[in-house]
Amino acid sequence: MGRSTLSIQTRLVAALSLSATILVGLIGLYWVNRHERELDAELLERQRRMAQLVARGFAEPVWNLDSAALSELLDAVMADPEVHAITLTAPGLEPLRRERPDTAVRPQTIEFELSHRSGADNGAAGALGRASIVYTRAYIDQRVGETRRLVASLLATVLLAIGLTSYVLVRRLVERPVSRLRGLAQRVASGELGAQITPEHADEIGDLTEQLNAMSTKLQDFAEGVRNSEQRYRSLFENAAEGIFQADGHGRLLRINKALAHMLGLAHPEQAQGLTLRRVVRIEPEEYRRLARALERHRLLQQVPLLVTTRDGRDLWMELSLHLVQDGGAPRVEGLVSDITQRRLAEQELTQHRDHLEELVTDRTVELSQAKQRAETANQAKSRFLATMSHEFRTPLNAILGFAQLLQMDKSLTNSQQSKIRLMRESGEHLLVLITDLLDVASIEAGKLTLQLNPLDLRALLEMCSESMRPRAAEKGLAFDVELDPELPARVRADGQRLRQVLLNLLSNAVKFTDNGRVGLTVDLVARGPSSIVLRFTVTDTGIGMEPQQMRRLFQPFEQVADQNRRAGGTGLGLAISQQLVKLMGGMIDVETVPSRGSRFSFALELPLAS
Repeated sequence: MGRSTLSIQTRLVAALSLSATILVGLIGLYWVNRHERELDAELLERQRRMAQLVARGFAEPVWNLDSAALSELLDAVMADPEVHAITLTAPGLEPLRRERPDTAVRPQTIEFELSHRSGADNGAAGALGRASIVYTRAYIDQRVGETRRLVASLLATVLLAIGLTSYVLVRRLVERPVSRLRGLAQRVASGELGAQITPEHADEIGDLTEQLNAMSTKLQDFAEGVRNSEQRYRSLFENAAEGIFQADGHGRLLRINKALAHMLGLAHPEQAQGLTLRRVVRIEPEEYRRLARALERHRLLQQVPLLVTTRDGRDLWMELSLHLVQDGGAPRVEGLVSDITQRRLAEQELTQHRDHLEELVTDRTVELSQAKQRAETANQAKSRFLATMSHEFRTPLNAILGFAQLLQMDKSLTNSQQSKIRLMRESGEHLLVLITDLLDVASIEAGKLTLQLNPLDLRALLEMCSESMRPRAAEKGLAFDVELDPELPARVRADGQRLRQVLLNLLSNAVKFTDNGRVGLTVDLVARGPSSIVLRFTVTDTGIGMEPQQMRRLFQPFEQVADQNRRAGGTGLGLAISQQLVKLMGGMIDVETVPSRGSRFSFALELPLAS
């Protein structure tokens, strides 16, 4: 079936008229039915009253057998236009009947008895006769017909009024605005983008007009953007440094840009239009078929190297990217071509250099391996030398220190001699510390320094370290504070010698670089487990502190970050060795410092509990 050609106006008017017809028809039907029921009820009431009148009025003439009176009474009853016939039967009388000549319309018959007391409701006892009255509904049908004609006329009037009103309103409020919108749409469709009309009313059609105006403006902006994009694309296509082409499904070139024309040795891009790729450049047939099959299968090829020969005989390496496009019409091939001839030559040269470099690297690797072996041998020899010499130095040095201690115990020596012997002893002890530090550094570098975990009394070790430092702090007038966590265990497993070495080194530096104020040692219980504990050791001072640039060299071997006056008697190995020892114990020394306000050295260790 074809599409409906009725206008919106016609369909709207028809819909409104149909709705009004149904509504008015339902109301009229209800009205007619109600009127008919009222007339039927009135008829029943008149029949009841008529029966009562006949029963009272006919009783006495029937009793007296007065036929003349009865005849007059029957004529009086027939005067009612709704009575079509009446029949009277009584003992001793001939049946009396009156009937109209026309046919009764939907007749209704009522029968009742005549009693002596003229009561229609008396019982059968005392009955004088029987009457029958036939009523016609012609009068009621006439009045119902008049009502129906009235309803029909009202319905016709309403339909006419609604039709005219709807036509006028729809023509004014819908057809004319829609015609204006249709005109705007036709103007936009014909290419007049940006066309506008003024809304007549602030209603739905007014909103639609605003939307169409906005759409027209957006279409104008979009068309302008498309034109700009096309210009940019054309400029990019024509002026691109890389070669760009479009070809049909058979390989015939449709367009190429200037860069590709110059690459192929053509004077103008138009010279390639209509030619196949194999006529523009020489390609091996097998290579051409391989590219065609791959493009058909994958629809996209990227950066495929290809060797071609141009029409002027030049060998050209191309890097080809192809895209098969099917946008509803015939398939089209779009491609991007880069001249990689120089790059291929450079790659070949690079390959040659790489091969040569691999030979050099192999030779150099052999040399480095030999040098590494020699260095390891020399390092082992150095470690053995340091270990041997340290032990050789310690033997006579211990003898010197022993004799110095014996001389200090001699009371016959003068003060000057005692001072010289004390100086000799302090120098020997300092030399012994240097030898020990060098031996530790050699052991750490060789990876042979190990910890000896033994049960030890932690509080005794800490008190020993503290008592060793108190005299030096007292000589400089410094307060020396020791704070131990009251929940410290009595015994733990640790390398007591190395732990004491670290603490003494940190405390010694704190006293050394503090001129006034205090030095403190704090040991806190951080965590407790079923078989181990975590302790944090902290050494604080109110000394000279350090600058950020000094912090970077703090734990480097043979580095001293203090000023020249404070470097006397130091080697710069103490903190480096202490950091390595703490790392072996499973911790790390952290430093917090503020110039001229002091420093804070701390480290945390997990130590097993000893029974």
